[in-house]
Amino acid sequence: MFDKLKMIQQAKQMQKQMESMVFDLEENGIKIKINGKLDILSFEIVNDELLSDKEKLESMCRQAVNSAIQKAQREAAIQMQNQIGGLF
Repeated sequence: MFDKLKMIQQAKQMQKQMESMVFDLEENGIKIKINGKLDILSFEIVNDELLSDKEKLESMCRQAVNSAIQKAQREAAIQMQNQIGGLF
């Protein structure tokens, strides 16, 4: 019973930690800030040339968002693994 409670508390603590992790990515003229929960915190088009080509802009946005998600997942997993390793 107490082990279950402890695990639930640890899971909630990890969720809060994931939320506080912030990752930045700049790719193909697009800047994205994303947290460990994969919420996009900011999105900025830094290459104004993309604004003149709708299809290219959409493609670059899609690529940048996917890259940001992958980076956040990878980095959050590494950080969580390091923290979990310290618990045992």
